[in-house]
Amino acid sequence: MTVQLSTPQQVMKRWKMHRNSLLELVEVLPESSGSWRPWDGGMTTIELVYHLAWTPDFFFAAIEGREMKVPPVPATLNEARELLFRLTQEQEQILASYTESDLQRNATIDYFKVTEPVVDVLHRIIGHEAHHKGQLLLYARMLGVNTPFYVDLSV
Repeated sequence: MTVQLSTPQQVMKRWKMHRNSLLELVEVLPESSGSWRPWDGGMTTIELVYHLAWTPDFFFAAIEGREMKVPPVPATLNEARELLFRLTQEQEQILASYTESDLQRNATIDYFKVTEPVVDVLHRIIGHEAHHKGQLLLYARMLGVNTPFYVDLSV
């Protein structure tokens, strides 16, 4: 017997509590911080927002057995924000389409050489997002930005 640890609604809630606070965070980042990076070789603010915007598709592609859709790197922080907002809408629709039976079937992430239930892949998205959102929060604080709370508790 399979035990369901998360429902589609619970996965969506956990994703949105991180994504909503990320959307708030990118709104307060000054445009001038786009090319800033905390160390040589580190991601710039634009690159980090871009990374957060498109990488859920890395996981959705594994779930759906298709190629990733990797958009071009934005030139400005405003373009990165717009990409994040646009892809958030698309990603929310994808998450909302998953059923309880979808969450129980297996998906293979070739890059990690792992096969696991879709629900675990979705939790990887959430963990990845939480990690890099925390990184972006640190960037913002280093830049002197007053940041929003790290999660959206209203979800």
